[in-house]
Amino acid sequence: MKKNNIDLENLPIEARDESIQASDFTLVDNSTRVHEQKFQTKPTTFFKDSIKRFSKNKSSVVAAGILGTLLLLSFAVPIIDRNDVKGVHPNMIYLQPKLLNAGSGFWDGTKKWENIAVDVGEHQDATTEEEKQEFWWPSPEDFKQNAVSKKTFSDVTYTSDRNNYANGGYVQFGISSSSNAEYVAFTTHEISTLDITAGDIYLKSFELYDLTKLKAEEGEDKAFFPDNYSQGEVELYFNYVENNEEKSIKLLDSASSFSVTSPINLSTLITSDANVVANSITTFSDCDFELRIKNNNSGANECVLIKSLEFETNNTKKEAIEAPNFTDANELMLREYENGNNLSYWSCTGNKKLHMAKVIYCNFTYDSYEAVFGKMVMGPEKLFESDIDQYIAKGWCNFDYTIEYDSVNDKFVVTDFDYEMLSDKCPVKDITKVVATSDGTAVQLTGEVEYFRYYGYDRMPKFLMGTDKNGRDMFKYVFEGLRTSLLLGIASFIVCFIIGLIWGSVSGYFGGTVDLVMERITDILHGVPWIVVMTLVIKHLGQTFFVFGLSLCLTGWIGTAATTRTQFYRFRGREYVLASRSLGANDARLIAKHILPNAMGTIITSSVLMIPSVIFSEATISYLGLGLKGLSSLGVILSDNQTQLTTHSYLLIFPAIVIALLMISFNLFGNGLRDAVNPSLKGEEQ
Repeated sequence: MKKNNIDLENLPIEARDESIQASDFTLVDNSTRVHEQKFQTKPTTFFKDSIKRFSKNKSSVVAAGILGTLLLLSFAVPIIDRNDVKGVHPNMIYLQPKLLNAGSGFWDGTKKWENIAVDVGEHQDATTEEEKQEFWWPSPEDFKQNAVSKKTFSDVTYTSDRNNYANGGYVQFGISSSSNAEYVAFTTHEISTLDITAGDIYLKSFELYDLTKLKAEEGEDKAFFPDNYSQGEVELYFNYVENNEEKSIKLLDSASSFSVTSPINLSTLITSDANVVANSITTFSDCDFELRIKNNNSGANECVLIKSLEFETNNTKKEAIEAPNFTDANELMLREYENGNNLSYWSCTGNKKLHMAKVIYCNFTYDSYEAVFGKMVMGPEKLFESDIDQYIAKGWCNFDYTIEYDSVNDKFVVTDFDYEMLSDKCPVKDITKVVATSDGTAVQLTGEVEYFRYYGYDRMPKFLMGTDKNGRDMFKYVFEGLRTSLLLGIASFIVCFIIGLIWGSVSGYFGGTVDLVMERITDILHGVPWIVVMTLVIKHLGQTFFVFGLSLCLTGWIGTAATTRTQFYRFRGREYVLASRSLGANDARLIAKHILPNAMGTIITSSVLMIPSVIFSEATISYLGLGLKGLSSLGVILSDNQTQLTTHSYLLIFPAIVIALLMISFNLFGNGLRDAVNPSLKGEEQ
């Protein structure tokens, strides 16, 4: 059966469709080479494809930008920034970070100080409280008055700490409830010999504050009453040595010694002692007077507040016995501190401290730049005529003076001087005093000086990250340290990466005995803590850049070797490796051409974090005092400033931020790099 010249009998049953026409078929010329038609897509290289995949990972691109910026700044800032970080600038220490002008309230070089004691001494021209406060200032040794602004004062408060600007208070002398001692003593300096027949000794004044009355009068809110203390029982003793045996005579106790209104003859009390009478003692050796607080074992702390204690004597063979003046307890305790914990020749075996001295505190804003670079008076010890001559030569000012001999007072004097400032560039704004030297050949000057110009700046400087204890610009210092840390990290990374890659490739590819031997060697090296290795190498070879790099590379390659070995075990049995081996590829070609490219993504991801790890390792070893010598690094900077965390925290904050950025950026960059160099993802759009 045929249809349209098609023999349906010869066709399969499925094709015997009468609707099929001959015109449905087209004759194809087999000579046409379809596969030689032009590809619709452009060919690409592995590198271009890697860049394309990397650029699609936005976080990795940002991380790469941060790393590039930090790398650029680490080389550019030390070159461009003219500030010197090698020398010491004692006048520029601890300047606060400054970006904005003073008064902005943020990053403006100012710092708010709270609860700073102020000098409230009376000023002769002040009449009202507001006028007095104009002259109330914190310690001029610590704060320059021209840099203090926005002062606010507290009410009169009380302190138990010695303070140069506090006054009054009480000397608290007591015994703790936890003490097992029978008593605590408050003793005069030792008297080597005392002849009672040579005159009398009197207790002229002895008075204690009654804690119970004091508490009732002042009230709980004033906190005058010492916390957790009760009134102690006090006694006055005379101690001496007889036949190498210590003896004591009780002279007074609490019942009779709270108030001594008229002098008490202590010599009479001493000579009436039974032992003294029995042995006819008139001369005492190694003796002293001693106040004692008895330990009543009541479970409470006990103390007394001493109001007055005064001796007098007419004894011709012994000088007057010195006793402290308790009128101003704060001043007394300051003097004790200055004299080396010796309270006017009296020593204490109990707890002795200042109690409730009066003080006024001030809160204020302090501009550290104004304190160093602002306009201030410069005295003759710093301002010299040679400076003025230099400014005159530049056309910045004029200065004339006349020296005459004063025959009446027999000295040279300056009878007239004239100073004129011609340019704002001149540091000396005015000369206020000119004094002739003794020989009349020169003058000593005092004047108002704009210090930032005196130090060579055209305008008030700004240190973006502040300055450290040596006056170094932290912005330049940090990036100079970053450059050293990055160079150390990159150099160590390259060496460790190459060694680890070769070691891990050989171990993972060959396996068997080769792998076993190499792994045991790696285990031995890995078993020694890295910090021990670094410490030993640095101690023996020195704290140089090369030695640090060497110590880091001795065991730093082990991590890369382990990752590489794992990846080779993963890929060495794959079909494409077996196919290449069957076609005659040698071991070197299989390792370099077929296995390593596929494993490189994971290896690079884990190895790239070695750079921040090296920086952390260097920072850690620097904390042990083994940092780089003669070079700045982030580790050295953090180590030098670790004690400044509470007082000048910015010295740690800025280097820490840089290290944090490095760590986060390297992590994100490594993740993007892993996907970019993974051959299995070649051609992937996402």
